[in-house]
Amino acid sequence: MAEAKEMWNAAPFKFTWRIKDFSKLTEDIVDSEVFCAGGCNWRLYIYPKGNNVNYLSIYLEVADSTSLPRGWSREARYSFAVVNQINSRSTVKKDSQKPVVFNEMGASWGCRSFIPLSELRNPAEGYLVGDTLIVEAEVLVYNVQHYSSSIDPKKEVASNETKLSEPVAAPAPSTEQKDTEAKVVTGTPLTTKPLKETNDQAIQTTAPTSDQELIKSSPSPSITAETKILSMDLPSETRKSSPDVHTISLGLLTELSNRTRTQRSPSSSEISMSNQAPNPEVVQKQKETLEGYFNMPLEAIQQANAYGSIEGIINALIQNSNDLREKTILEDLLSRLAEFKESIPVATTITEAAQARRTSLSGKTTDLDARLAQRQKKLSFLETEFSRLSKEEEKLEAQIQLLITQKEKIVANKKHVLADLEKNNEDATKDLEEWRNLESEIKQANVDWLGAKEKLALANVRWKLFKEDLGLGKLNIS
Repeated sequence: MAEAKEMWNAAPFKFTWRIKDFSKLTEDIVDSEVFCAGGCNWRLYIYPKGNNVNYLSIYLEVADSTSLPRGWSREARYSFAVVNQINSRSTVKKDSQKPVVFNEMGASWGCRSFIPLSELRNPAEGYLVGDTLIVEAEVLVYNVQHYSSSIDPKKEVASNETKLSEPVAAPAPSTEQKDTEAKVVTGTPLTTKPLKETNDQAIQTTAPTSDQELIKSSPSPSITAETKILSMDLPSETRKSSPDVHTISLGLLTELSNRTRTQRSPSSSEISMSNQAPNPEVVQKQKETLEGYFNMPLEAIQQANAYGSIEGIINALIQNSNDLREKTILEDLLSRLAEFKESIPVATTITEAAQARRTSLSGKTTDLDARLAQRQKKLSFLETEFSRLSKEEEKLEAQIQLLITQKEKIVANKKHVLADLEKNNEDATKDLEEWRNLESEIKQANVDWLGAKEKLALANVRWKLFKEDLGLGKLNIS
């Protein structure tokens, strides 16, 4: 008996896959975590070295296709994106353009030639930052169909329970993000996934969604939305200069390490007391220590490798806190600690890359300026020489019969100078065009550099806002 479910006007489900140590992958096929969209289980898989092409190959497949009943099918539309982590406008996105059918004959669809591997592996392009590749997929399920059998009642009951518990329509716009060191298919040759290769060919022969038709390049919607939200929270106060921050950080680190040594060496009586009830003095010292960390920029905390100490202090305060609001804020801070920790190296990497690019472009601009100045001097000289020879030619025209030999020499010299002038005009035009292109790249590099600085400043502001939310230094200890 056929059973079908249809879904219309639902929002697509977005899945984000972060692939770490991408350049170190040796496997032919790498699988993502399984995710649920439209009540169905899916997963992505890629060919890091290309599916017999020099391009990154990306596919979407039904994760549980081998356990589904005979005659199953899913109709869905999908899109892939490889995120440019330096310039979101360079993110590469490809869309299936229309719903396609996943079934027993073809459980996966995708794109064989998504982005050239040479471009992907070039750190200057921005797709690999910290050797991490970010792949996004959006899946919109239109129709789900099962064929259930009455021969095995247990299977029928299990199938009905699955249908009742799995919603067909995808929820409101939502995202799921997975951090993975790369869950790989090891020891398996390329021929072990024949359905995937078959469907890759089907895209080119039966569906109008070839690699050329699928190519799109657009900004990542999620990145754009995040940028707009963050820009509303920028503070009006000015930041301290780097020497001031460094001096303050060194002083705070010295004081905090002294406090940490004191807290790590409790007496036996203090240990027995802590098992019975929280010591107000210890709790107060922990709060003062945490307040000291809040007064430090995230760069100094990262340099001091103090995130472990902060995590220990927060866990201790959560256990000893009787204030529900304070406990909630501390738990929220603990859950975001990893986010703060990861934001520093990413922002630093982007800043360093942008600064290196600015330095390189500045050097090229200086060299082009010098070359243009030389070209200008030579052009002035050649124009003067050409003008002089032209006037001399006019004078010699009157004596053409007597000075025919001299005229021929001057005319030949004039042609030589004219050819040299035209050549230098062409060279100067090319140099000027190159200078204009470099000027545009310098502006973009400056924008990227300022964006990285603003994100770093915003992360510091969020860090300090936790201090205000916790109200450290003002809480009464009972």
